Amino acid sequence: MAQELAAEHNVTPHEALLGLVRTASARAAWTDTIIANAMREHVDAGGSPLKPPQELVPWLKQSREERKLAATTAKQAVDAGVMVALERRLDLEGELVAAALGAALDAIELTHEQRVAALEAAQGRLLEAG
Repeated sequence: MAQELAAEHNVTPHEALLGLVRTASARAAWTDTIIANAMREHVDAGGSPLKPPQELVPWLKQSREERKLAATTAKQAVDAGVMVALERRLDLEGELVAAALGAALDAIELTHEQRVAALEAAQGRLLEAG
């Protein structure tokens, strides 16, 4: 499946598998959001939080199926080495960003204290995003 998807979208099989993992995870999250909203409405209307309304039964089944599909797809991606490749790429991108930041700070000839303050600000932003 990943081979066909890769050829269709002109990406590597690893990228195709990673896209399938993201799609499966997003669908599982979407289904769970529908269930959570419906349960909130059910409870707000006086229903039991331990007994979902009958109309949620198909959504609960769909949620289980989506999670199972997401887990299976993730396992295939791990087996194919996608996660190792993704980690390697993220590490390289992180090193590139760090080198670029260092070069920019070198170019503007900051004092040691200013350089430390700039690096601390960058680190703080990354931790917030993180």
